[in-house]
Amino acid sequence: MVSKVLILAGVIVVAFVLAGGMGLINFGGAPSGGVPQQVVTTVAGTAFSGELDVLLRHANSLDNSDQFQEGANSDIHTVFYKSLDGVQFSSIGEGALGTGGASRVTITPDMNSILYATINVAGMSQLYSDPEFTQATNSRITEFTFEDVTNNGVKEWLYKIGLRGISVPIAGQDASSLSIIDQTWVMAFPVTINSPANILNIGNQAGTVNFIRWELTTPQGTATAQTEYTIQIDKVGGQAGTEFWDVGLTTLEIPNIGIKSLTEFDEQLLSATETLYKFKVGDSADFANANYVITPQNANNVHPIPAKIVTSLSDNGQNDNLDVTLTIKWLDQRGGSLTPITDTVRLDES
Repeated sequence: MVSKVLILAGVIVVAFVLAGGMGLINFGGAPSGGVPQQVVTTVAGTAFSGELDVLLRHANSLDNSDQFQEGANSDIHTVFYKSLDGVQFSSIGEGALGTGGASRVTITPDMNSILYATINVAGMSQLYSDPEFTQATNSRITEFTFEDVTNNGVKEWLYKIGLRGISVPIAGQDASSLSIIDQTWVMAFPVTINSPANILNIGNQAGTVNFIRWELTTPQGTATAQTEYTIQIDKVGGQAGTEFWDVGLTTLEIPNIGIKSLTEFDEQLLSATETLYKFKVGDSADFANANYVITPQNANNVHPIPAKIVTSLSDNGQNDNLDVTLTIKWLDQRGGSLTPITDTVRLDES
């Protein structure tokens, strides 16, 4: 006797293959990391209403061998919504428990052939949603936003799904079907930063270029959601002041973002001898604005974050030193702040 589980798995696999063949799922491309950027699209075809079976699969976009469980107390929790105005949302169903079950929802004519879904971390899973790659994988996802759908003070990734052109049920079926592949990242842990050696005998010649090669190391098949980068320069010994380094020529190279001069950072004078330069990703420290630094399986897990510090120490007969501290802030799977990653390198005149 053939197992019902095997039959269901076979049906789901066939459904995904057919969906890919009909252009409902785009299997091409690859996750890119960085700050998520959506592409607003449309879906053409005749209007759809009626019963709809949504087949969900949650995949690790950085490790194809991984697959996650659906359910409020499992890895990922999916909730389906209807909205008549794109502002107010009403829940009409949830993802089926497991790794590929079908969730039936009723699509009414007033929904204008649009289904909304939130896909969020459930239970204690250490996961991030990958909205950009999820949209790229599913051609029916026309938009995604990060907003408080349920007005409970918590923002969520909201996907807008176009249903136009979905086929009517075939013989023997009482519902149409839609396949969605959610792409997800595993949170990077542990994340470590190296401690480059102090740089000695840099001298006091104007325009001296000093290179610090910081390296961030993460496990393969993971991602880290980084939200803020700071460079703090402390004058140690000698005369006070901030004229001992060139702000315009001093730079930090940030993964996915590129080389940024300190003039592009927010400058804060902490004291006569301490200056903080802050580069914040986006307008707020949340998942929509985070810089996702990813490490695919079998890829190089070392991410260089080099700094070029241009100094002009004074010729005053004293030992003028600079302590340069890099600090990186990042988010956990719930959007809370984790302990910042930090390291200090001393630039020694003598």
